[in-house]
Amino acid sequence: MVKIKWQQLKDIRMTKKRAALYISGLLVAIMMIGSLIPDGPSPYFEPIGERSLQEDEKGQWAYVKWQYRRMDASGDLFMDWDPKFQYWCKYAIAFLGYGMPSLALIDPDNKKEYLLYFSIMIDKMKSKQVWDDWQRFGFGEDPLCVQNIMYKGHLNLMYGLYQLMSGDERYAKEYRWLTEQIVNEIRDNEDKKRVYQGVVCEPNQYFIHCNAIGLLSLHIYDRLYNTNYTQVEVRKTLDYINTRLADPETGLFWKVYHPSHDVATREISGYTNAWALALLKVFDPEKYTALYPVWKKMFVVEIGPFVYVKEAPNGGPNRVATIFGMLAAKEFKDKELFDKMAWTVDTVGFLKGDLETDQKRYLFVDDTLLNGMMLSFKAHAGFDTILDSFQVNTTAEIPKTKDMTWLDVLRPDVKYRNAASWQGE
Repeated sequence: MVKIKWQQLKDIRMTKKRAALYISGLLVAIMMIGSLIPDGPSPYFEPIGERSLQEDEKGQWAYVKWQYRRMDASGDLFMDWDPKFQYWCKYAIAFLGYGMPSLALIDPDNKKEYLLYFSIMIDKMKSKQVWDDWQRFGFGEDPLCVQNIMYKGHLNLMYGLYQLMSGDERYAKEYRWLTEQIVNEIRDNEDKKRVYQGVVCEPNQYFIHCNAIGLLSLHIYDRLYNTNYTQVEVRKTLDYINTRLADPETGLFWKVYHPSHDVATREISGYTNAWALALLKVFDPEKYTALYPVWKKMFVVEIGPFVYVKEAPNGGPNRVATIFGMLAAKEFKDKELFDKMAWTVDTVGFLKGDLETDQKRYLFVDDTLLNGMMLSFKAHAGFDTILDSFQVNTTAEIPKTKDMTWLDVLRPDVKYRNAASWQGE
């Protein structure tokens, strides 16, 4: 029999008492913090025409403009961008760009300004320092013609959204040429009776969420030029994704597919499903809206006023998954969840204003990469609203692209010393 001395028993009781006090204090703190969340209708979901930019959005937009003014005036340097995250630059730029149509709808008096910065984003997206990982990783010289939907799909969607919201055809020739590369690759896979429909990211790595970007770029091209890629190439790819790459139990998508052996990595990812569902909803609102609560039940965790999203069903908080959860909540008009997410991200990320400017940025996260994405998701009006809100010219002449190559789109002759040059050193 184990003997416990009086002092030991007293210490145990004191430990339990301290733990109880700590837990009680934590619960009180959470309740007090929760009371700071505004009640009533969500200002982020006011209808277009009544919606106005919130103070946090104004401050974050001021910071984004400052960033891109500096980059626009410094060639292919990426001032203050951490070289360790070069691989992620394409996503940071693209998802910020996807917010420009929504910002223009919310704040139409400044539409020209949003178009200016959207154009700067497109130009930075074409910088060699964004896409040359394809070459450095040994995948090939040409980053546009074959595979690499994780880059060319984003660039193509940026072209499409810019032309949709502006009517400006300055990128029309590149848009047509790149659209043809994506369409021809989908057709080539079918002609050669490959086991998949769509376009891979890296060799032998097929991601549903990246294909969703390319498919939406084709859909917008149809809107602009009255073509029918949505009814043919997009539908065939979606049929393949929905029947071959979805988990039969939940309906959510598997993380990655490997065409060489016709094998999917049967993991279900929080961030990739949030991204894919938000982008694919345009094509089948009923189907993907029904999948949203399945994703939410599997990955979203609420603790008092705080919310986070898991990357794995049994995992812990994940920053990227939480951020893309904001996009999904906004796309599926989940007001309560979105407000909690936005408040959590701003609180945990410590969104603060600069004392000398009107800028606001996150102090506890990589604000250079993530600030713009979070602003974009806050402003996001929904892809259906974006597509229906801008007038399109379906009689526009499709530009001629004969003899064009990837060298006419990107600038491979840019020279830079090393990653340190990003800092202007």
